[in-house]
Amino acid sequence: MKFIIVSGGYDDNSGGIVVLHQLCDRLNTLGHEAYLWPFFKPALDVTSPFKTLYLFLRYFRKGIKYGFKKNPKLNTPTASYDDLEDAVVIYPEVVVGNPLKAQNVVRWLLHKPGFNNGGKIDFGANDLFFYYDKAFDDSRYNKFPENHLHIVSQRSDVYNVTNNGTRKGSCYLLRKGYKRELVHDITGTRLVDGLSHEETAKVFNEVEYCISYDTHTMYNVYAVMCGCIPIVIPEDGISKDQWQPNEENRYGIAYGFDDIEYAIQTRPLLLQYIKKQEGESNESVIHFVEKCEEYFSSFKV
Repeated sequence: MKFIIVSGGYDDNSGGIVVLHQLCDRLNTLGHEAYLWPFFKPALDVTSPFKTLYLFLRYFRKGIKYGFKKNPKLNTPTASYDDLEDAVVIYPEVVVGNPLKAQNVVRWLLHKPGFNNGGKIDFGANDLFFYYDKAFDDSRYNKFPENHLHIVSQRSDVYNVTNNGTRKGSCYLLRKGYKRELVHDITGTRLVDGLSHEETAKVFNEVEYCISYDTHTMYNVYAVMCGCIPIVIPEDGISKDQWQPNEENRYGIAYGFDDIEYAIQTRPLLLQYIKKQEGESNESVIHFVEKCEEYFSSFKV
């Protein structure tokens, strides 16, 4: 079975793009055939020549300006148009519709459907759904609650404790929560958005707390790995259980300012859980392939 993963160019600061590229790499490492498809590269549609021409011009302009960056450490070849035939096309949840007109479509929920694209949702009736975290699963679309596809790369080469001494103050991050109202005094605190991983790790090792307005970001885990206590600002009406149904995903993280003691007590459990997740990533990909083979073969005549 051949897999084509629709993604933007590699960006170390985008967790979604990182795992899309890592999925391609792991599939190839496990002996399958997998390719990346640049996010804005259009399909060939002879029935709409003018629209296709416009989309190609837009794609080439973006290619000239931004290119399609890859991580040279990952095995992530780019798909050709010939590769589309009979392939399973994997879209992140932000993709509206089926722009590649694929017969076999997987939707990988890397966040809540509609969260990152203004609420636009257009899924196919026969699409197969997988979720990255249980918090992103949606039973309105996914009929298989066991379809968990979770790939972990924690960047422990960068994020680790380098300061076992005194820590002072706090930093904060916005990321996907940039539209939310700030509820803490930002005087003397540093915004870590836009910093490199190395710069962010340095800040996490200097401060005691990281106040996070992004409720679902790997940077909360990175903070814990550096000995910092991340404090996630709760969303209105969302309980702790609703925020993270799986308790293991809460370890080391305070959900609100009154939850700091829990974060301190469970930090060792998070570090154990990270090691467990890394070992389970390949098993998750193997299950993904088996489920795709079973599901899409049922549509063949």
